[in-house]
Amino acid sequence: MSPSAGGLVVFLLSVQDGPQRPSVSVSPSAEMLEGDSVTLTCSADANPAASYTWYKEDGTSDPRLFSEEPQLVFSSIQSSDSGNYSCTAENQLGRKTSDFISIDVKSVGRTTRIIHITRWTLVSVMLILLLVFCLWTRNKKAVSSTTEPHESREAVEMDLHPEYEDLSDMAAQREDPEEQEDQV
Repeated sequence: MSPSAGGLVVFLLSVQDGPQRPSVSVSPSAEMLEGDSVTLTCSADANPAASYTWYKEDGTSDPRLFSEEPQLVFSSIQSSDSGNYSCTAENQLGRKTSDFISIDVKSVGRTTRIIHITRWTLVSVMLILLLVFCLWTRNKKAVSSTTEPHESREAVEMDLHPEYEDLSDMAAQREDPEEQEDQV
């Protein structure tokens, strides 16, 4: 007990408790495929803080020790990592174990990879064909919108290329300047 200003007495109360039953979360929670990154997280309320241990059930009576961290991280999970996992939260006042959580990792076989590659190839080819078609129709509309009703398409295409615009000017520039003076 310690006195404070104004005659008030301040008490510091620290409640210590063993861990509550741990909860386990999985991220991502969707279907797991080989090669995915998967994180299992164990958490429990405890004072003082709990330490965590992960176990994997391996078919014997006692699960085998797997990790001693609050998070169990698989940077590239494999089908061999499938199984039942549990975690234990422990401090000097007690120990509690979570329920088992089942992890099922789907194998990505050669056939699945071929299907994914084929799918993405087809999507890419379709997008390229769509782009070419759009550019072709845009060019066709540009040519047809500049065509007069009595004008041929070839004349319009010549108009689209100014370097071919007036061949008579080019021929006149090639003539001898003295001949041009004689014509005047």
